[in-house]
This record gives sequence, structure tokens and C-alpha cells, in this order.
Amino acid sequence: MRVDPVTLEVVNNALVGVAEQMAATILRTSYSTVIREMLDYSTALFDPKGRIIAQSCRIPIHLNSMSRSLRTTIDETFPIEDWKPGDIVVTNDPYKGGQHLPDIQTFLPVFAEGELVAICGSLGHHLDIGGMRPGSYAGDAVEIYQEGLRIPPIKLFEEGKLNERLFALIAANVRQPETTSGDLRAQTAALDIGHGGVLDLVERYGVATLMDCMEQAAEASEARLRAKLRELPAGTYEGTYFVDDDGVVDQPIRVVTKVTIGDGSIHVDLTGTDQQRRSPINATISSCESAIYFAVLAILDPTIPANYGIYKPIRITAPEGTVVNALPPAPVVGRNAITHTIVNAMMMALSQVVPERITAAYYGMSNVYILSGDGKGGGGGGGDRRGWTFFDIEVGGGGGRQTKDGLDCYSQGIHNLANTPIEMVEMTYPLRFRRYEYLPDTGGIGRHRGGLGVRRDIEFLDESGTLNTQFDKFKVAPFGLFGGGDGATGRLILNPDGPDARELHSKTVNCALRRGDVLSMRTQGGGGYGPPEERDPAAIERDLREEKTTPQRSREAYGYQGAKR
Repeated sequence: MRVDPVTLEVVNNALVGVAEQMAATILRTSYSTVIREMLDYSTALFDPKGRIIAQSCRIPIHLNSMSRSLRTTIDETFPIEDWKPGDIVVTNDPYKGGQHLPDIQTFLPVFAEGELVAICGSLGHHLDIGGMRPGSYAGDAVEIYQEGLRIPPIKLFEEGKLNERLFALIAANVRQPETTSGDLRAQTAALDIGHGGVLDLVERYGVATLMDCMEQAAEASEARLRAKLRELPAGTYEGTYFVDDDGVVDQPIRVVTKVTIGDGSIHVDLTGTDQQRRSPINATISSCESAIYFAVLAILDPTIPANYGIYKPIRITAPEGTVVNALPPAPVVGRNAITHTIVNAMMMALSQVVPERITAAYYGMSNVYILSGDGKGGGGGGGDRRGWTFFDIEVGGGGGRQTKDGLDCYSQGIHNLANTPIEMVEMTYPLRFRRYEYLPDTGGIGRHRGGLGVRRDIEFLDESGTLNTQFDKFKVAPFGLFGGGDGATGRLILNPDGPDARELHSKTVNCALRRGDVLSMRTQGGGGYGPPEERDPAAIERDLREEKTTPQRSREAYGYQGAKR
């Protein structure tokens, strides 16, 4: 049965609204700063086959991959006929459709009139899931078993009854059990909200209409993307970009994207990409697919409703055993080094087709840093019986665009993170922020410059602790396009203003800290767009007034003599 256009629009927007209500529930009830402040979580609704039908405005890298995890659960562990009202399945297994172990996913079926009509899903990045290092980012892991607790699809609730032994098992294997358990409870509470929202729609429109709306929405999204692809010139376009290194072997990692467009479809072939590494810089197939889906939709038409219909015109070839489709037991916690690089490589390839919709390379990495301490130094709280762990991600500059400069210190690409408030961190942890400011001249030069990176200095106030980081683009700069210059590379410095200042590796492992140590992060700038000689003098003058560039840079890069002073 075809649903009339008005009802179709109302129902499908209502489904998105249900996903947003789920997201709001997690925001209100979560415990960790990772989820509550940084907003590293996502929510979505799926049809009975495990295909995504609606999602909240959260993390792209999460949302595009949750379907694979759910479908794998249905196909290999819990067939549809085994799902019952009140069941909640939990998993974080990267080799069962997940991405990395800190991302725990939960799924709840919705039954109406004895029929499964939808499945609610949530995903949260948890502060700690065990493993070798605090925060579960072990840069020296050589196999996934060292990265933390791996949870295959299993029922956390069975017909509404909590599996208390499973909950206890998870709590016993993580460093911050109260925080992790609280965040997991927030995820299950969100599923209950989603369940009620879907049933409200069933009561108003009926099961048949709801199911028909899901199908028609997917058909419409597929048709719109195919139409957009038919507007583009047929051909094959290639973009190759690099990860600095894997943190163990000092060799760059090549990521190849060969994009073929024709007859309303797009094929992304990653053949030629380097083999998987014996380090955490690997991505599973779900991470790879998610990055590509995001890039295609964001570049071609981000207004198309995101559901499983948009995936149908996209075909992906990712050879097994490479860093974009790693096989077990490869460690994968640092998969964002690969996925961000895929997105930038896709932009490089598609800049040959739709230059008006492309940015130059953005900073290109989720700059993860984890500070942890024994809790003996005072000056803050936030720990439980095993000390404290602070997990955060810093961003850099966005790429310059055809008509605008890149955005400064902006969460671009596959993540959509919020800035953790300094006041919240200092109130919760024994840490003090000494500096947080834009870094002048870090954006690549061009007709439209790249966005600026930032400097963030944090003083450690506990008696002792450790630092672990997962940065990149310290060697491989964010590239400029069409004559634009590269953005600045990143840096990490310990005690930058003292006599014992020390440069740290982008992927620092278990660096010992003591009271008074200062970590200084200098994040990457975005690449510039277009020839620098075409930059508007008014834009140069504005950057000078706002101290986003220096007089010397404006003279040397743009020949701007007015900068002499």
C-alpha cells in the first residue's frame, strides 16, 4: 500500500523525533564526561531486518555502522524469531559488526499486535572497557585481547529481567565500574523511551502504515542519491592519502580510494591500501563502510534522509587483511586514524568531480588523549576505587572551501563532538588548564585559508599518573586543494615552557606523569583552497585584527605589504 505524501513525511519525521528523544535521555542520565559532555554516543531506529530507518543527529561513524552489527546479531546469534518483548542485546565486538571495544551497542525489539515492528538501538563510547591501558587505548597492543573486554552479542535483559551476572562481569573487568555501569544503564533507559515512542506511532497510524512508511522512505532516499549520482560525469577518480605511522613501525600507511561513478551508482575500491598492522591502527569493515557512507552523503547531498536506502547505490571493495578491513585478532582501537584518512582521500578523489562541494583536508584525526592518576593528590574527584581516568578528544582546523575559509577548531568529518567544558573537568579531576587558544598561521594558505588548530595546555595535579595518546598528522600534513597550501601538522610537548621540555610521539604509550607536569597539545590546521594570490585583502586584514595570522605570514604568503608595522 502506498502511503500519501503528507502521512509519509509526518511519520518519518516522527521516527527521527523518537531517535532524538532517545539521545536526549542518554544526555540527561549518563555518568561519564565522554558521553555527558563530549556527546560521544548515538541512537537510531531499525526495521525488523536490522536496517536503519531513522537516526539522531549524533556521531556519523557510529550511525552508519550500527546496522551491520545488528544484522550480524540477527544472522549469527539471535534470529528474529528468538527476540521477545523486553529483551535487550548488548555487544561491542568489532568482528561482529562493531568498530572498537569502547563502543558498546544495545538493541531492544518493539512488538505491536504480536509482530516485531522495529528495533531501538543505542551506542555509547565508554570511559573504560579494561585492557592494558587506562581508557582502553593501548597503543602498544598487538592483538585485540589486550584492548579490553570483548562482548559477543548476548542478552543483557531477557524478557525484561536484568542479567545481573553479565552486568557484574562487565563491572569486574573495567577500571571505572560505577561510571561504566551508569552509562550502560543510560543507554538501556533510552531504549525504553524509543520503545514507547514507536508504540505511540503504532497506536496513531497502525502497524501496516508504519511499515509502509519505512519502506517508502528508504525507496525515496535511494532514488534521490541515484539521481544525484546521475548528474555527475561518469568516470574513475582516485585519491591516495596517508597515516603517519602505526605507533610501532615508523612507516606511513597508505590508503587508496578509487571512486567509479556511473549509471546512478558509485563504487569505492580500496585495493592497493596497505596490509593490516600489528598495532591498533586498523579498521574493521564496518568502520571502513561507515566512513565511506558518510563521505558520499556529506559531499553529494547531506539533505537526503539517512536510512538504509542511501546505502544501496554504494558498492565498496575493501580487501581483507588490509588496514581498512582487518581480520582478527588485529587490535583496532585506533581505527579513527584510518577512517579519517579515508574521508580525506574520498574528498581528494571527488574534488575532481564536485569541487564546489569539497573542502581541502581537515585536521584528519580524532586526537585522543587519556590522563589517569592514582587519586592520591587531591585537587579533584571523579575517580572510584581504581583511581581516575580522563578521556578527551581535541580537534583541529577544517579545510578551506570554494567560497569560505575553513572553520577554526571544528569537529569535522566522521565525528560530531562537543567541547568538554574546562570548568567541568577541573571540578571533576585533579587537572588545571593553563592555556586554550587558537594557533595563528596553522591554517593552510589559499584563496580561502584552512581553519586554525589550537593549543591546549593541561597541568597534572595528582601525585602520579600516566598519559596515553592517539594522534596523527604529525608528519603527513592536511593537504590543500587547487593551489592551496597544506595545513600545519600537530605536536605534543611535555613541559613546554621549562628547561626539560620534551617532544612526544603522536601515539604516546604509558608516559609517566608527576605533579606539576604540563601536557601541551598543538593540533593540526586545515588545508587551504585555491591560489593564495587570489585571497581578498579584506580577509587578510580581518585575520590580522583577530590575530589568526601574523604580519610576517601575511607578507610572505600573500605579499600583503599593509602588514608592515
